[in-house]
Amino acid sequence: MSIFSSLPENAAPGDRARRRAALCLLLALVVTPPTIAVFLKLYSFWVNLASLGETAFTLLGILSAALLSFAPIISAAGWLLALWYGVESVFMPRERHTPTTDIIIIGIGLVAWSLPTLGVLISAALTPRLPGEFPVYLQSVGYKLIAAAVLAWLTWRYWHGKLHRKNPANE
Repeated sequence: MSIFSSLPENAAPGDRARRRAALCLLLALVVTPPTIAVFLKLYSFWVNLASLGETAFTLLGILSAALLSFAPIISAAGWLLALWYGVESVFMPRERHTPTTDIIIIGIGLVAWSLPTLGVLISAALTPRLPGEFPVYLQSVGYKLIAAAVLAWLTWRYWHGKLHRKNPANE
């Protein structure tokens, strides 16, 4: 079944979520490479843009600013929504069972949900300690550890509810 074909009216919620995940993933796969290419060639693009006349520079500057501001947001939103809908589809009833794909989606989801906590923990471990400013250092590390604990709790709260309930898709 193609991701562009329409689903029947009585399609299972998991199938609808999996379709949304596939469309968001397609969007992310289409938008991400040109976005990366534009940012990698930004200096040469700006040099060519700056050499144009006033009107062309203004119009192309506005267009490039819109591209440089919206393309990364669309790309990130596509990846996040694909992951979100993919994880949600695993825990909803579906017509077709895909255990291998479900395991891959859950694994990627667990890693993605845990990365912010890991990033804040690494940031706390790498906090620079300046001589004579030990209380400021402890305060900075303490705040980062509190943030990591909150992020870890949110991750646990989301995944505990998902992984410890009966999965109607596997019944």
